[in-house]
Amino acid sequence: MKIAIIGNYPPRRCGIATFTQNFVEALLADKKNSISSKIQIDVFAMDDNKDSYDYPKIVKQSIRQNHTEDYFEIVNIINEGNYDYCYIQHEFGIFGGHSGLFVNIFLSQIKTPIFITLHSVLKELNFHQKRILENMVLFSTQLVVMSEFAREILIIDHHISDKKISVIPHGVPVFKSSDTKTAKEDLGWQDYTILMTFGLIGQSKGIEIAIKALPKVCKAYPEVRYIILGKTHPHIVENEGEAYRESLIKLSKELGVSKNIFFLDKYVSETELKNYLQACDIYITPYLNEAQITSGTLSYAVSSGSAVISTPYWHAIELLANERGILFDFNCYADLESELMDLLSNTDKLHSIQQSAFKYGQTFSWPTIGTKTHKIIRNILTKNTINKSNTEEIFLSSIPEFSLNHINSLIDSTGLLQHSTYNIPDFKHGYCTDDNARALILAIKLNLISHSKDNELLITKFLSFLNYMQIESGTFINMLSYSRQHLQNNKSEDTFGRAIWALGYTIKYAPLLSQKEFALRMFLKALPAFASLKDLRGIANSIIGIVYFLEEHKNDKTTEAILQKLLSKLYDSYKLYSDNSWKWYDDKIAYDNAILPLSMFYGASYFKISEYFKTAMDSLTFLEAVSYKDNHLSLIGNEKWLEKGEPKSLFCQQPIDAMAFTLIYQYLYKLTNKNIYKDKLRKSFTWFLGNNDLFTSLYDRQTEACADGLFKDNINLNQGAESNLAWLIAYLNYKYIDIN
Repeated sequence: MKIAIIGNYPPRRCGIATFTQNFVEALLADKKNSISSKIQIDVFAMDDNKDSYDYPKIVKQSIRQNHTEDYFEIVNIINEGNYDYCYIQHEFGIFGGHSGLFVNIFLSQIKTPIFITLHSVLKELNFHQKRILENMVLFSTQLVVMSEFAREILIIDHHISDKKISVIPHGVPVFKSSDTKTAKEDLGWQDYTILMTFGLIGQSKGIEIAIKALPKVCKAYPEVRYIILGKTHPHIVENEGEAYRESLIKLSKELGVSKNIFFLDKYVSETELKNYLQACDIYITPYLNEAQITSGTLSYAVSSGSAVISTPYWHAIELLANERGILFDFNCYADLESELMDLLSNTDKLHSIQQSAFKYGQTFSWPTIGTKTHKIIRNILTKNTINKSNTEEIFLSSIPEFSLNHINSLIDSTGLLQHSTYNIPDFKHGYCTDDNARALILAIKLNLISHSKDNELLITKFLSFLNYMQIESGTFINMLSYSRQHLQNNKSEDTFGRAIWALGYTIKYAPLLSQKEFALRMFLKALPAFASLKDLRGIANSIIGIVYFLEEHKNDKTTEAILQKLLSKLYDSYKLYSDNSWKWYDDKIAYDNAILPLSMFYGASYFKISEYFKTAMDSLTFLEAVSYKDNHLSLIGNEKWLEKGEPKSLFCQQPIDAMAFTLIYQYLYKLTNKNIYKDKLRKSFTWFLGNNDLFTSLYDRQTEACADGLFKDNINLNQGAESNLAWLIAYLNYKYIDIN
């Protein structure tokens, strides 16, 4: 069996690195596994060090945490390496991207079965952490947690199927029957009662609580020594230096217990750690937060036969049950003081807890964990039927139910507000014609799918908004303040085109004659403004709206002539800028790009002009060439777009561009009935669901809304009108491909 393992690894100094090393050794040493002698393990080590570490031979390659190219390189190695499965040690902080978002590259792109040990299981997750967990559920074969409490959180709080979860406790070294006396003599501590805390030091460890509990204890039992074993966490040292450790030293002096406290500021080998723990009488974990689902230090302490006194964080509650330890309240040094005094005065109770803890610890020694892991994985792989060959299909399996809840929260008596902060409507930025025009199209599409009075009222509302924004010249103001005041100097041809598209669509598909006639009146009022159009997107959007109009008013030669002139402008621009290597309408590819070839298709179809059709197809093919990567949409970002002869901007990618692709592929499928366009429509739609450069869904199931864009290492958490209209229209284009 050939296994790929991804995680931290020594000489990197952290709990996960130690865990991964012990886990690997346990798998290799499992004598009860009949194929253990045939196991090959390759470790791929997550690396936070600019110069990398001097890894042992078992580490096949390291992965620079913040370099996505390293992730893809490892994906290729694993996919081409005939591995039976990949095992990921997961902690949000060890992977690059916001909240470790880059782990989604592994989850979605590695094709072999994936098992994941979750070193952190939280009840409350931020947006990015939720997207990561969703991908874990979608793409992994099995999730492994280290406690029943963690399993319950996944099931109850995150609605994950029990069948997807296995519980394998945190492994520990094999401790022999505790010989505290000998261990103390080896360390020169034979005259002391030893209290201990070990691990990487930081403020979350709450060590000051333990120090505050010591004055009365040390006065009654002067032989007590509190050992604080471990270095300060390297990330804390990098950002804050040793301020926390220094504050603890200062506190111990102020309380008069400095002579009873020893700071052993060093990393220790596992052998050394075992010796220290076997010399320990009482182990203290005064952590400040309940949300710690796994503590390797606690597991080690219990297994060594120490009597543990701990705050009631999640792992402690479970591990210290049945009189295997003692719990005291968070931040309550008086309670800790009381428990210490009780144990130190009652040696029978102390020994009983130590013996109970030691006995329980034998059940999750590393050899036992190695055997259990092999057994679970073999059973799952035997039954596994997950097909990971098609990432797109897996993302599509997570499609949520269609919901207007968020977009409805942005609609008031005036129209559709344009912005939101997160999912909260932002009144300060008011409204815009662009969004209300798209909302009008959405409302009509919804009515074509299912006629309702609510849809009719929405159509009327958005039509009314467009009417208020149209000025005497026939063109449109784009921005409207929340107080319903037109914002001056805020006209654009792009806005004009979007309004025309919406009006043409209304003229053809609105359910009520009054709505059609109202839209027609606005459309005719706009006719004089067509002649001066120069903006390519204004022209393209107008072309589509005019075609809809002419399909209802076939004998309107005046408007037909306008359409021909606009198509000629777009075609001439293409001829001006295109060459053998650049087949586009301008020297820059910016936003909403697929609308340009889409409008050429509309015009070509209306006039039956083959040259227009060729132009549309050539420009679409070129746009596809710069907008796809590794079988998914990799949209042109708005940082500086794509200028002729320059590399494209990858970020920020916007939902409006993905929607535009769904529009053009839906149109071509209806025009040709070729499944290739249905496939491309599906691919474009799944960009929203995670089939994108971050392999992360922009859809938030909690708010039922779409995020505003895709950055290099995170998602734009605002959920404004444009993005959500794009999501909803793309959804309908995919789900109801035959609806106009």
